[in-house]
Amino acid sequence: MLSISEPHKTILAGEIAFAREKMDAESDTRKKVYYYSAVPAMIQRIFNIDPNFDRQLVFMFAVLSASYNQTKAFMDRIMAGDRLITPPENFFDKISIYLQELEYKIRNNEDTYTILEKIAVSAYLLDGNGYYLHQKGWIKLPE
Repeated sequence: MLSISEPHKTILAGEIAFAREKMDAESDTRKKVYYYSAVPAMIQRIFNIDPNFDRQLVFMFAVLSASYNQTKAFMDRIMAGDRLITPPENFFDKISIYLQELEYKIRNNEDTYTILEKIAVSAYLLDGNGYYLHQKGWIKLPE
């Protein structure tokens, strides 16, 4: 549960909802990644305006930043012509579902660890070893 102020929880949840809705509306994968970047960026803004230091928010920022960076690096490789690794089917649909779950947990003051774990695993699938394990059937997009 986050210890930041209720108004900041509302702002954060609202920003996650907005980013998710924009991602869902886009067919261009690059734009989906662009809108995804808004989520860790908003968390960082909350750090700068809410005096209640929150460890769970730091963890959330670390996971979402890593996920965004991995997704952006993957997209950059695709744009450069490297198509060796392909995302799992419905990758961005799952990210949208995870963001919706995260938004719900923030609004309802629930623990976010499990959903952040799903986001971390999803990002790992875009890495060489994660893709390899996915090809072996040992790892898949979390439900």
